[in-house]
Formats: sequence, C-alpha cells, structure tokens
Amino acid sequence: MPAGEQSCQRLFEHALLLVVRQHGAAPAAAADAARELAAWRQRDPAHESACQAALAAWQQTDARTLRDEFALPPSPSERKRQTRRRLTTLLGFGGLALLTGHLWLEPSFTLRASTAQAQTETHVLPDGSRLDLAPRSDVAIAYHRNRRLANLLAGEVRFDVAPDTQRPFEIETRHGRARVLGTAFSVRVLDDGLRVAVAHGRVAVWRAGQPADALPDTELGAGDAVFVTSSGELQHSRVAPDDIGAWRQGWLVFDGIPLDQAVERWNDYLSTPLAIEQRSALANMRLTGSFPINNPLAFLEALPRIHPVVVVAQGDGHYLIRQRSTASSNEK
Repeated sequence: MPAGEQSCQRLFEHALLLVVRQHGAAPAAAADAARELAAWRQRDPAHESACQAALAAWQQTDARTLRDEFALPPSPSERKRQTRRRLTTLLGFGGLALLTGHLWLEPSFTLRASTAQAQTETHVLPDGSRLDLAPRSDVAIAYHRNRRLANLLAGEVRFDVAPDTQRPFEIETRHGRARVLGTAFSVRVLDDGLRVAVAHGRVAVWRAGQPADALPDTELGAGDAVFVTSSGELQHSRVAPDDIGAWRQGWLVFDGIPLDQAVERWNDYLSTPLAIEQRSALANMRLTGSFPINNPLAFLEALPRIHPVVVVAQGDGHYLIRQRSTASSNEK
C-alpha cells in the first residue's frame, strides 16, 4: 500500500476508534473520547476528512453491533460469547470506500479477550506473539496485511511480540499508543494515564491525539518505563526488566508506588478486597517491595514494619489499613 494511502487508512481508523468509544464506552470514557475527537479533528484538514468518513461509516453500519464489539468488559456470560468475535472486521464495513477510494482490508485474524477480578489469561497469536492479561483487563486484536493492532480498553497486558519488519505491532489506548517490531513489554491503562515498560527490545510511544504520521514522543529500551498522563505529560523511570509482568510468576512488584495505588493493585487479584483509610498521609506513603500474590497476609504483616500504619481485621476476611495514630486497643 502506498505511503499516502497507509496514512489515510490510519487516520480513518483512529477517527473511527474515537467515534466508537464516544458512542459505546462507559460515560466517563465516552466523554473523554468526545473531547479528544473534537480537538483532533481541528488540528488538520486530513483529520476532519477522516472524521467525516468515520461518522459516515458509523451511520451506515449496524452501530449497535459496533458498540458490542468496542464496549468495556461485558458480563461473564456475554464475555464467553464475545471472546473471539471479529472485532475489526466491522471496521471493513463490507464495501465502504476509504478516504482514498480503496476498500478497507479485512483483517486476517481477530481476537477479543478480557479477564475478571482475580483472573489472568494467556493467548498465543498466529505469529507466535504472546499476550498475558492481568486481572480486569480487556483487549481486542486485529491482524492486517501491513500491521498488527491491539486496542487495550482496560487493565494491563504483557506483550511478547514476534518480530515482523513488514507488520509493526501497535497498541492503541485512550491515553496514547505504542509501536514495536518485536519485543517484550507491558502496557497498563489507568484512570489517569498509560504506563509502558520494556523488558527487551525498543518501543515507540505517542501521546493521545498525535497524528498517525507524527514522530514518537519518546522511545524506550530495555528497563525503560514511561507514564503518559491524561494531560499528555511524560514521566520517565527505570525498572528491572525481570519485574515487568512479574504477576505472571505470582509476584506483585512495587517500586515507589503510592500506598493507595498499591492497595488498588492488590485488589485486582483478591476476591475479598482490602480497604484503606482515605487520608492524604496514607496516599503520600510510597511502597517498594515484592510480595507473593497467593499470600496477601504476608503483605499485610510487613506493611506496619514499612510505614506507620496498622492493619485492622474486620472479620470475614476483610482488612482495613489505617494510620498508626488512630490505632485502638483491638488493632494489630
């Protein structure tokens, strides 16, 4: 495909993803998509043309079916029915002409995968690439002739991508996107941003709203990580490559993460969630360490030795983390 047509194709797909999210995602995500689309289409006449084509496609296609394909994680019963539905086949629109007048190329492979709380899942793709989904994650995969696309809607996925110089592997999220040829890395979508960490190889990262042909905002190598905030700020850090996706081996690894975020991360893996007192002093505490997922009590026992907190057993497997100054005689 000529470079000009490829650029138009990517602009069309970017606009269509935003249109689908605007109409089919949860209210907060839909509002974010509407704002992003409005700003994006004003940046360039080509963006406006792509947006008009995407809106026309939305109107001419079964929009309800599109919403089913792009929605946030469905119920368990619906998830089973949707697991391998042909997500981006719908982006072909069966004969709708693209901006250049050429038909959209139907993907050769699609996959929709999602996990519930305390559930992980692994998928090996046709080219040998591997996806490891952390709990409460949702991703859609489509393989085209000239590229491989993952749309990460929620949660975290560790990607181990098979090299293919003719088909880059791209990850789209509401906060930004990443592209690789072959490498191992993780991508996590949070309410306030996107985190990419590289185990080996190189990954290019773009903030949300960047044109399809723009230079990347940053490039990461082994041990590099970046957090792209919802406002577009890039926060770089270093990580141990072996710690990336350590949850696959049964470990949660924290490196200076705020305590309330660490508790939220634990709760992805627990059927009985932990609670933390909503106080700024607790949120400002930072946690560093490695803990076995199958033994959350080890984490709770270690926590008071790390920070001035107490852990209150509340019965039925529930625990509350509080500041030590509020401890009462029955707390331990």
